[in-house]
Amino acid sequence: MRGLGLGLRFVLAMLIMAWPAFAENRVALVVGNAAYQNASALANPRNDARAIAEKLAGIGFDVILREDLDGQGFRVALGEFSEAALNADIALFFYAGHGIELAGQNFLIPVDAKMKSEATAQFETVPLEQVLTAVRSARKLGMIMLDACRDNPFAATMTRKNGTRAISRGLAPVSVEGEKGLLISFAAEAGRTADDGGAMHSPYTEALLEVIGQPGMEVGRMFRAVRAKVREKSGGQQVPIEQAQLPDEDIYLVAGAAPLQTQPQTPPPAPKTAIEDPLLTYLKAVQSRDRAALEDFISRYPDHIRAKDARALVEDMVEQEIWASATTEDTEAAYRNYLLVFPQGAHRADAEARLAALAPPATPEPPAAAYTGSCTALTGPVSVAGVPFGETLAVRAAPDANAAMVGELPFNAAGLNHYGCQNNWCQVEYGCTVGYAFQSYLTDQGAVPVASPEAGYYAVVDHPLDRMVPVQSGPSPQYAWVSELPPDATGVYVTDCQAQAGNPVPWCSISWNNVSGWVSGQYLMGSNGRKPSVQVVAPAPAAPAPSTTGQSCFDLWYARNQIFANNGYCFTSSEGKKWFDNASCYTSDPSLTAAEKAQVNQIKEQERAKRC
Repeated sequence: MRGLGLGLRFVLAMLIMAWPAFAENRVALVVGNAAYQNASALANPRNDARAIAEKLAGIGFDVILREDLDGQGFRVALGEFSEAALNADIALFFYAGHGIELAGQNFLIPVDAKMKSEATAQFETVPLEQVLTAVRSARKLGMIMLDACRDNPFAATMTRKNGTRAISRGLAPVSVEGEKGLLISFAAEAGRTADDGGAMHSPYTEALLEVIGQPGMEVGRMFRAVRAKVREKSGGQQVPIEQAQLPDEDIYLVAGAAPLQTQPQTPPPAPKTAIEDPLLTYLKAVQSRDRAALEDFISRYPDHIRAKDARALVEDMVEQEIWASATTEDTEAAYRNYLLVFPQGAHRADAEARLAALAPPATPEPPAAAYTGSCTALTGPVSVAGVPFGETLAVRAAPDANAAMVGELPFNAAGLNHYGCQNNWCQVEYGCTVGYAFQSYLTDQGAVPVASPEAGYYAVVDHPLDRMVPVQSGPSPQYAWVSELPPDATGVYVTDCQAQAGNPVPWCSISWNNVSGWVSGQYLMGSNGRKPSVQVVAPAPAAPAPSTTGQSCFDLWYARNQIFANNGYCFTSSEGKKWFDNASCYTSDPSLTAAEKAQVNQIKEQERAKRC
């Protein structure tokens, strides 16, 4: 009888330990990015991800393991995880790889990211906010574990949006105020970097592996144990932090005490299995159109000759699922989400057509900038003034900084007509370019245009004689085709030229007879046999007016406060200290010149116009 009682107690203990796996639906996405294409590879993220995935699978999680994800693959995996999290009690995300903090927001870096500039980085990365949205769907607890605070190799080479702004080391803290059932764990404190590790795993992952499967350890206590272990392993050099709003009930990944000790039993011999033919497995999965079977084939045979085809089929299935969801919902947000994940997808044209149909009409409607063969003569009374040397003034479809750009004017444009102003925006006409420009950059006081180094007369060259040269409303082929130049035109006057990022050929603002607009510089040559230069070097003005037209409220704020910072102003708010160095400040009431005061007032007017 005593033997039977011991056996019953053992069975009960095992059931208690296994209860979460049976009673709860748990899902996890585990990502390890190591093989970065534009930076040195990391040693341990793949090892870390595989070990964590195995540990989580052993305690009842349905695990999605992905390695070396590019931008497209990252978004597809996150979409799959988001769908699974909708029906989960616990949703967990683990990431090992590079991350970066930009303007207080955290981003995870795919392996194909180039990260050349702060302006483009946000479009190459995956915002942590998207991961937060996914795990918030869990009924009980959403968990994020970020072993992504490694020293970022991109930070030193990225072009900043503003030359005085630094890209932080490590990641920024995330507020959990108002959340319920959310935990975010960082491998290191805010602004500090974490060690990648000299062995198989990073110190943070190694600590997780030691404690994550311990029975009877509540989640909050588990991460306190991780913090203590990493601090001990690193000699205090690395300290993980977590931000949490845990649910009212205690959460255990493995419930109950350690199982009772029993006499060891010899396990039964493993059954013999037939040798599987990978190609036959692939063909069966394709024939059945079973996505799970295809994913299983990919995970077991990642290097098989058909693995690439299997991945393409899975991606197609995911695309069709997201497209079906978008057409069912039939909203702008749904179609934009589809295009975000599949920018070159099979339903791109249909998505763009539905977006156009769902978008409200723009009001007021500006005059159409269609090709007419000739343009209004540049004899109007208005000139562009105050735009920095070598920059352009945006012309928009409506009197709103968020309206689409329909053209650009050179910084020294003259001869404009305008047809009234409202809310600091004026309807302007510059040859064939018609739209709205910001009033602060327009003057009818007879200002003398500043000459560009490229200004002068040119002839059309190197263009097929049976084709006309297109004239656009802005310095790019993306703008409207508003007029044409004959392929043998001479006496073409160039006002200024613009060098485009990544393009060695500049675009030039031209006028010829009653034709005006922008032409590619590859078809122009001066009388001295010289073509327009790629780089237009502008003299640095003593106190340049900030170029703020069309920028966000944050950029307006930054431009205004930069003027104060240049005069030694001591910022006292935490946000001000974040962006401006307080080390050498000396006053809270700086003395501004008349020109600087005018700049500040001009920016404030734009802030009021944008309702900042």
